Amino acid sequence: MDKTKKEFKFIYSFILLFFLLFLLVPLFILVFDSFRNYEGFTLSNYSKYLSDKVLLRSIKNSVGISFLNGIIVTFIAFILAYGMNFSNMPKRIKKLVNIAMFIPMLLPTITYGFAIIYSFGKQGLLTKIFDGELFEIYGPKGLLIGYMIYTLPTAYLLINNSFRYIDKKFLTVSNLMGDSKFRTIKNTIIRPLIGSIGCAFVLSFILSFTDFGIPAAVGGNFEVVSTTLYQVMLGAIPDFNGGAAIAIIMLVPAVFGIILLNYLERFNFNYDKISDIELRKNNFRDIGFSIISLISALLIFSIFLVMFISPFMKNFPYDMTFTLDHVKSTLTSNNLIETFRNSI
Repeated sequence: MDKTKKEFKFIYSFILLFFLLFLLVPLFILVFDSFRNYEGFTLSNYSKYLSDKVLLRSIKNSVGISFLNGIIVTFIAFILAYGMNFSNMPKRIKKLVNIAMFIPMLLPTITYGFAIIYSFGKQGLLTKIFDGELFEIYGPKGLLIGYMIYTLPTAYLLINNSFRYIDKKFLTVSNLMGDSKFRTIKNTIIRPLIGSIGCAFVLSFILSFTDFGIPAAVGGNFEVVSTTLYQVMLGAIPDFNGGAAIAIIMLVPAVFGIILLNYLERFNFNYDKISDIELRKNNFRDIGFSIISLISALLIFSIFLVMFISPFMKNFPYDMTFTLDHVKSTLTSNNLIETFRNSI
C-alpha cells in the first residue's frame, strides 16, 4: 500500500511539475509582459487596446461566430451520437461516420481553409460540379464552415463517449409510464448528458475563438481576434507587450467557460449499473438517422476529397491532366526528412 502511495505521489508530482513548466510559467510571463512598456509597469496596454475599435470589433465578431458555431456543432454532434447509440443503423454507416470524425483531427487547421478554397472557391471542385459558387467562402460563411469541421470531431467524441453510459432501460420505463417523447428524451438522455453537452459547447467555442489557421485562409476582411493579435505582434510595427495584453483578454472567454462547466457539474450523475438491452426496430428512426449520418460523413469527405486529387493534377484546377510530378518532387526534396524530423 505504501508503495502504491509513493507511485501516485511521484506521478502527481511529475504532472504538477509539467504544468508549472509548460503552462503556469509561460502564463505568468505573459501576464507580466502585458503590464510592461517602455515606461515600465502600467495599464496603458489594456487601456489602449480595450478602446481600440478594430480590436473591439474583432472580439465581437469572434464571440458571435464562435457562439453560433458552438450551438450548431453541439446540436449536430448530439444528433450523430444519438443515432450511433440509439438507433439500429447499419454498422458500415457507423464505421463511416467514425472515420469521417477522425480525418479532420489528423490535419492542421490551415488545411481546412485550403480545402474549403479548393472545394467551394470560384475554381473549386464542388463549384465545378454544381456549376456555380454555392456561397461566398471569404468571410463569416467560410469561417463557420471551417470552424464546424474543426470542432465537430471533438464535440462528437465527447458526447458519443458519454452516450455509452446511458442506461437504456430507463427509456423503456419512461415509455411504460406514458411519458411523451420530449419528456422521455429530456429526462433519460439530455439530463444525464447535460455536463458533456455543456463541455462540447465550451470546447467548440474556445477552439474556434482562439484558432488562427482558418481565419488566415478564408477570413477575408472579416476581422477576428486571433488575426488582430497576429497583426499587433508581427505586423509592420511589432508590439509584443500589447500582444500580451490581447492574449490575456482572449483568456476571458475560457474563464467563463470554466465557470459554466463547474455550474453544469452539479447536474451530472452516474448510473450504478448499465443495462445492455436491444433496441426495438423502428424503420423510420433507423432510416432517418442513417440518412443524416451518411450525409454528414459525405459532406466532410467531399470537402477533403480535393486534397487527395489536387496533388495528382498538373495545375489544379486549371489543368486537370494526371501527373505524378508533384509527388515525385516532394518525395525527392532535400529537406523532406529534416522537415519531418523537426515536426516530430
